[in-house]
Amino acid sequence: MSEFKLPHVEDLTTNSKLPGQLTEDMKAIEQAVNDLRGEIDKMKKQDQEDENFLDDLYH
Repeated sequence: MSEFKLPHVEDLTTNSKLPGQLTEDMKAIEQAVNDLRGEIDKMKKQDQEDENFLDDLYH
């Protein structure tokens, strides 16, 4: 996964690579969000199957 860089760090008027970098960054963010949603869904399913799952998770 690529390193996220804020766009204002570089001079926007001279950076011709910026649009591609922003696209790459947004794809990486989108993938991370989707991965987290998948993990949450797994935990919800586990919680439904095991009534003590979330209680055990925090003890």
